[in-house]
Amino acid sequence: MSDLIMTFAAMTDVGRARSKNEDAFQLTDLSTGTTYDTAQSHGTIQVGERGALLAISDGMGGHAAGEVASAVVISSVRTALQRPSSAPAEQRLEAAVRQANADVLTAAQSHSRHGMGATLTAVLIDRDGAFVAEVGDSRAYLLRSGHLKQLTRDQSLVQTLVDHGLMDKEEAEHSPQKNILLQAMGTAHDVEAALGQVTLRRGDKLLLCSDGISNAISDDELEEILNANGPTPACAHLIELANHRGGADNLTAVVALFDGQDLSFPSPSETVTATFAVIKDFGAIPAQTGS
Repeated sequence: MSDLIMTFAAMTDVGRARSKNEDAFQLTDLSTGTTYDTAQSHGTIQVGERGALLAISDGMGGHAAGEVASAVVISSVRTALQRPSSAPAEQRLEAAVRQANADVLTAAQSHSRHGMGATLTAVLIDRDGAFVAEVGDSRAYLLRSGHLKQLTRDQSLVQTLVDHGLMDKEEAEHSPQKNILLQAMGTAHDVEAALGQVTLRRGDKLLLCSDGISNAISDDELEEILNANGPTPACAHLIELANHRGGADNLTAVVALFDGQDLSFPSPSETVTATFAVIKDFGAIPAQTGS
């Protein structure tokens, strides 16, 4: 029996400007099949041989289509990863993303759902660490020794402009083009997930959040909130603060704290970057897709 323990909380809220919540999330113990996906979830998972999944999806599309797209993405990824496989974790995760993309395309064949899509940020936890897959702009962060590091990179037009020195970060944060994504689940037959792997340490905190959170709360504020709170109060604080600032979008936060004898403590000078490896970068032709 492994001694890798994940204590987590997750919350989602419609916000103050939207009539429906098109965000979806789930945490699944892949060894037992137990899934947590209600609006306010919390618990502890002793991560077994099959690992654990944390996933968040932000839907887009008219009527109820965005809500359908995010639900399909989350369900499909979980189903794919629950199938027995001897493949390495990163290959299992990438295959699950591709299957979820195909499932959204199939579901979108209904006229009322035409053009629907969703983001996806999924983290597969196993004994080799945390494997992160991203499509879109829902973010993953890791807090270690008091310092927060963003593990994902927004697959957006403005992020590309920042990367090429054509826009600074402050301009990007206020750009009216901020919601233009370069890809999303279910909007094309091929999807290219960005993949990374981070070695976990005792005391690490993982945050997954939709852009309703990251657009309203700065990285410095996220760091302060995660340092001061455990998973449940951290999620509640993030939702409350984003709503206080207008709640302009749906709001979802997932926070997980890692502990157990299978994990080493970080050395005094060890950063997240030192234990993070990019498996596959994202690079695609921009497409006019709103989130």
